[in-house]
Amino acid sequence: MKRVLPLFLYGIILTMLALFIVSPGHMEEQHLPFFSILNAAMITVGTSWVLKSTLFLVLSPWYSSVWTQKKRRLPVATYRPLVSAIVPAWNEEVGLVPTIKTILASTYRPLEIVVVNDGSTDSSDARMRAFLEKYERTMQGSERYVPIVYHYQHNGGKGSALNTGIGLAHGEIIVTFDADSVIHAEAIEHFVSYFADPHVMAAAGNIKVGNTKTLLGTIQGLEYMFGFHLKKAEALLGVVFVIGGAASAFRKEVFVRLGGYHTGTLTEDMDFSLRIQEAGMKIVYVPEAIVHTEGPTSLNGLLKQRLRWKRGRLEAFQMHRRFFFGRQQGINKPFFWIVLPLVILEDIESILGAIFTLLLYLLSALTHDFSVLLATIFVVAITFVLQFSEEKAFRKPSFFLLAPLVWFFFHLVTFVELHSLFKALWTFYRKREVTWQKWQRTGVADS
Repeated sequence: MKRVLPLFLYGIILTMLALFIVSPGHMEEQHLPFFSILNAAMITVGTSWVLKSTLFLVLSPWYSSVWTQKKRRLPVATYRPLVSAIVPAWNEEVGLVPTIKTILASTYRPLEIVVVNDGSTDSSDARMRAFLEKYERTMQGSERYVPIVYHYQHNGGKGSALNTGIGLAHGEIIVTFDADSVIHAEAIEHFVSYFADPHVMAAAGNIKVGNTKTLLGTIQGLEYMFGFHLKKAEALLGVVFVIGGAASAFRKEVFVRLGGYHTGTLTEDMDFSLRIQEAGMKIVYVPEAIVHTEGPTSLNGLLKQRLRWKRGRLEAFQMHRRFFFGRQQGINKPFFWIVLPLVILEDIESILGAIFTLLLYLLSALTHDFSVLLATIFVVAITFVLQFSEEKAFRKPSFFLLAPLVWFFFHLVTFVELHSLFKALWTFYRKREVTWQKWQRTGVADS
């Protein structure tokens, strides 16, 4: 399927190009009056999104240069605080021990690991205890020894597990990783280097999808790459939206000042990120702190994941609604006056965009004028070619060959996002509970 579909999509592009050359049509909006009305609505609503995306794409490449210059004036080499790596786990028998092993392979010291098993009912507890017994027996006294604190508690949710871990941690810097991750050896080292700036209070890591051997995994990998590329601009402007729990770092002082994570929320990382912005604390992005995570391996799993994200975002916005356009002292006003309202506006634009795209296909077929479609495909392809050039992992011929097809691949992302948005709105309006839904784990085997 992964090989056949690209060939099929290339066939579609070549067919459109041939029809346009042989029988060039003219896009006449009177063929579909609603098209012009929707186009006007798209321009009205989507202008802010286009301006934001263009600005972010222009700014993102400058982020690393700015921090390279800044680090030259910081005591990066001598700043070596104790770091506590916290790993909350619930029914992660496949990934928990491999995740701990990748943290142990970290180049950074001094380091401690805190693992909180949140009432798992699978074999993760037995596997973790067996690993600890062997680890303590073989590594005690070694210069590479890293203390591991393991705690099993009754199920209370991820926020509760993180709070337990924070309470057990001794480090000045707290980093959190999901229990289905592969942490690159220098990730913690890079996190700490940014905290050499005393004004930095929190940092988001660079999360990548590890299981990309399937088409669904490849699409998620491209989506993550684009999203985290734009996060560079967010950090440059001081408006980082979410510090993803799969790869995040904080000064322990943040938890002393703000308290722990709220329990009972579907997206505790988003909620806590908003609280940090409300306190006016500085959040940065660390593109070098790379963590591979396991993406959903089925469409159903992806729908469940995105429903939780969308519903959790609605709940977070409701909890923090008094800060939208707020004038409270100390809050990050550009974030609450510009960025968050744009996020809501983008949801409206995505709905209009989906309708617009369907009508564009229809009108192009009726008129044989594929110029707009081909131009869109070309622009999207160039955007990703530039990003592939920057990303070492994507600097492969196979990905460059996929660039012209990204436009089609992202139709799946659009479907998933809209499905999740409508379902989240419905369950939120009806006050129906959305539980923490998981999919079958296979491990980040191909990262």
